[in-house]
Amino acid sequence: MITARFVIMTLLVFVAGAWSRRYRATFVEWFAAGLATLTIEMIVLSAIGVRWSIPLLLIVPVIVALIPRNAPHDASKYHLLFLIVACVALAVYALTVMSAAATSGDFVFFWGTKGQIFGQERMLDTAFLRNPDHVVMHPEYPPLVPLYYAWTMLGAQQLDWFGAMASAILFLALATLAIRGDANKALFAAMFALLFIRNDVAGNAEPALIFFEVVACGAAAASAAGVLASGDATTRRPRAAAAPQDDVVTAIALCGAILTKMEGAVFAILFIVFLWRRKLAIIPLVVLAAWLVFAKTNGLFGTSDPRYAFSVAYVWPAMKQLAGQLSFGLWYLPWIACGAAAALGRRNEQLHPSRHVFIRRPRAAAAPLLVAAIVFLAFMVLTYARPEAHLEWSAQRVLMTPLVLFFFSAITRSA
Repeated sequence: MITARFVIMTLLVFVAGAWSRRYRATFVEWFAAGLATLTIEMIVLSAIGVRWSIPLLLIVPVIVALIPRNAPHDASKYHLLFLIVACVALAVYALTVMSAAATSGDFVFFWGTKGQIFGQERMLDTAFLRNPDHVVMHPEYPPLVPLYYAWTMLGAQQLDWFGAMASAILFLALATLAIRGDANKALFAAMFALLFIRNDVAGNAEPALIFFEVVACGAAAASAAGVLASGDATTRRPRAAAAPQDDVVTAIALCGAILTKMEGAVFAILFIVFLWRRKLAIIPLVVLAAWLVFAKTNGLFGTSDPRYAFSVAYVWPAMKQLAGQLSFGLWYLPWIACGAAAALGRRNEQLHPSRHVFIRRPRAAAAPLLVAAIVFLAFMVLTYARPEAHLEWSAQRVLMTPLVLFFFSAITRSA
């Protein structure tokens, strides 16, 4: 069962991210800010040889959070039927996870194990990662998820493994809440609950990555459409007057994605290139560079499984295999559902233009998001164009990232 310590430490992640309220971040976005803040603090302290403690990690974000701010007005409306659908999807996923039927060996072999080692040492233990016996743990992988697990066990010697699995439920629930529109919430929850079950991701990094990607897409789309990211769907402003808090939330989420998985860095770069050319884009890029420098200087690169060289001869086979994996084993239904949502949203927008939030530029973010999804797929082809690419093992999990981009491209037409 999930321990009280795991629950309390997870709630403290919200406390660590409460400083983002100064930028009108929602409660959901506090969690994103908290995870990103704690991860960066833990890496920095490890780099200078200081062991972690709860007070040391919380003191700065708590002080910043205590600075007064004006609370935004929330004029959100809820539609019961769609919320019921979302809740049922989340409940089904929760039951599956807690029966230990939706996790994989990756959780046991490296995500959870690294978290327990880091928690016991109260450091990001680079010596452990460099050990040749631990090559299968992918030492170069970004550390946010293991550091989150380490955070939850500070002061203890044992990771709450069921709690770590259950964190996938929390990430999916928070990602669902971060999406505008109850119909969109229902579609996302139903779609990704099924994909999380099919791909056995509980305890892995994918739920956290999807959460950060959703927060980034939502904040950036709101900014592009001239709508406050605070949840006030009745507030409109010109594109040029996009609120700075939208950009702060986007920067936080991109930092989180970068520190969660390697494809999170690809997502962030494409996101910045195609959708989010803001001054604050320098922040996630600096975080990415800092992590690469940390990993390189501590000898984490080149210690994982040998990589086979890219070969042009494998491009076409990779394309064919990836085309098959795009179906998710569900006859391409996730992509079809997103396309249908876009078509229905566009039709509804024509019939009832006054009901829509993104009135001024309903497609401001749709095209860039779609282009980013396509380029991400092209990048996947190049990545898998080599022998022993293990495409059937990992492709469907990686494909959830372009699906997030495609989903937001569809719903931002009439969010």
